[in-house]
Amino acid sequence: MKVELISRWFSMHSTKPACPGQPFALPPSSIARRWLCGLLAAGFCSGFVLSSSSFIHHPSAYLLYFGLAFILSLVLTPLIRRLARRFGFVARPRDERWHKRPTALLGGIAIVTSFFIAFLLIPQKSGPLWILSLAGLFVFSVGLFDDLRNLKPQTKLLLQIVGAAVLVYLGFLLRLTPYPLLNLLITLLWIVGITNAFNLLDNMDGLCSGIALIAAGFRFLFFLMDHNATAALTTLVFMGAVAGFLLFNFNPASIFMGDSGSLFIGFFLSGLNLIGDSPYTKSMFSVLLFPSLILIIPIFDTAYVTIMRRASGRPISVGGTDHTSHRLVAVGLSERQAVVILYMIALIAGVVAFLLYRHGFSYAILFISFLAIGLALLGIYLSRVRVYEADQLPAGETRNVIQLLADLPYKRQALSVVLDVALITLAYYGAYLLRFEESSALSGELAMFTLSLPIVIIAHLLAFIWLGIYRGVWRYMGVRDAVRLAQGVMMGSAGSVLFLLFVYRFAGFSRSLFIIFAALLTLFLVGVRLSFRILDEFLRTPAETQKKVLIYGAGDGGELLLRELLSNQAWQRTPVGFIDDDKNKWRRVIHGVPVLGDVSNLPAIVAKYAVTEIIVSSSKIQGPTLASLYEICQRRNLVVTKSRIVLEPGLLS
Repeated sequence: MKVELISRWFSMHSTKPACPGQPFALPPSSIARRWLCGLLAAGFCSGFVLSSSSFIHHPSAYLLYFGLAFILSLVLTPLIRRLARRFGFVARPRDERWHKRPTALLGGIAIVTSFFIAFLLIPQKSGPLWILSLAGLFVFSVGLFDDLRNLKPQTKLLLQIVGAAVLVYLGFLLRLTPYPLLNLLITLLWIVGITNAFNLLDNMDGLCSGIALIAAGFRFLFFLMDHNATAALTTLVFMGAVAGFLLFNFNPASIFMGDSGSLFIGFFLSGLNLIGDSPYTKSMFSVLLFPSLILIIPIFDTAYVTIMRRASGRPISVGGTDHTSHRLVAVGLSERQAVVILYMIALIAGVVAFLLYRHGFSYAILFISFLAIGLALLGIYLSRVRVYEADQLPAGETRNVIQLLADLPYKRQALSVVLDVALITLAYYGAYLLRFEESSALSGELAMFTLSLPIVIIAHLLAFIWLGIYRGVWRYMGVRDAVRLAQGVMMGSAGSVLFLLFVYRFAGFSRSLFIIFAALLTLFLVGVRLSFRILDEFLRTPAETQKKVLIYGAGDGGELLLRELLSNQAWQRTPVGFIDDDKNKWRRVIHGVPVLGDVSNLPAIVAKYAVTEIIVSSSKIQGPTLASLYEICQRRNLVVTKSRIVLEPGLLS
């Protein structure tokens, strides 16, 4: 509510056209003077206080630095918006872009200007912070020139590499391997990759700026934990500049940051994760894993779009409405809901990064693995959304590796086996952590884990194959499938125990360990296989164009009809409730849809839920009851439809 009020205030004072049909005029001189005086006063007063070297260690400094950058951005953004509209720097709707109306560009100027004004007031700035900020200013200028004049993609990429090379030359380096040259190449790839990932992420209102704010927030937290005050303040200044812009960029956006803003944000965040010595640099794997978790959304979105475009035979460099956010909207979410869901995933990944940062790798590996599995399942689920027109490869063009893999037979079963191997490993590892959590001999017990893991995996896979688990379809997962999974886990666990008893006399193994393991594995397997149904329930929201219908009859026929209506979007009907003559069924909920009453309650139900159609689900509903239904529906101009299953014998020609 506060965001809308602030945006509305600035809209009234800064976006009113000079006269209908004319270009937007510059701000009235009185308002411009008021803004300028406010900026000068804020800078003059803040300069004395914030530039004190002793003040930066005071807790209130964090609030003041953030507040200064936030207010500067809050004032400069509508001013830049007015100027962009006045001089025609607007993003116009195109087929490969998501927005539907001309929107002001150059919001990156407000972000960068606000950042640098506040940044310059921070005392005792370290050399790396100066280097990163100035290199970021160079990348910002590249993006700004692209916004104004349109650079060639290869030229823009080359200049980004130059900026990244400056950082690497001046000490920003991912020390992943013992080979300096290889570390240099990996660091260049990291900086340029994250920079372009944020550029690609800027595809929906508030997405890029919001994700940047979340990522910077966790980076600020880790700088605090490392007692790096100047880096923490610099990060907080960056957050304030982005937060002020986000108020105008959130849906419906009145200004876009443009390449100048997205390239600066991506470049700055990629370099910010290379500053200082941190606990996560203890192992080679976690050096890259930790910053990747903080920036998981731009990395995932870039990788996902690349894979899907290659799978469809489309060039990666050509833009389109096929990003993760676009697919979430295509499923049925609103733009705001899609962006908020990606915010939530970024927050979850940040919490996992915190666990890794604070408690080490052994416990965080479970959460990291489940985050990776969850993102993979989300990607598979969203891949079913049609965003490309069906077309064929040009004549003579060969299929790439990703297309060949997508066309492999039995790929669903193969993926299920691979996923089950991962889940068995995670459940077995989790059982060891839970069983020996407070034991000083956990490292020794993990040696037994490594020894027995292949046996456990093979025993469970054989049990699953024997029970025909891989013949099932996740989308239709039901109680019987869950019971069969539990049976497979029991058989696999029993087989594992018998083998270990026969070969090793069960020496060094715990009976309670396998009980914990069986419970965890059953929970994991059932949860993952229910994921598509859960996503269907959670993500699919009725479109405004769909008819709202009532189902008459809450028996087996009604439940079958409801499932078909929910899964078959081609019918364009959204069930809002049941009516049934059996009072014992009232107030029950079937697949999330309530039983609201009987025919006598129909007028009130229709008025409350804006129902336009009644579907009779059973042939048993007839006689006076059906006649009464027809009479009520005729008076209210409601359509009555009968649903039935008909078996027609085939005809031989």
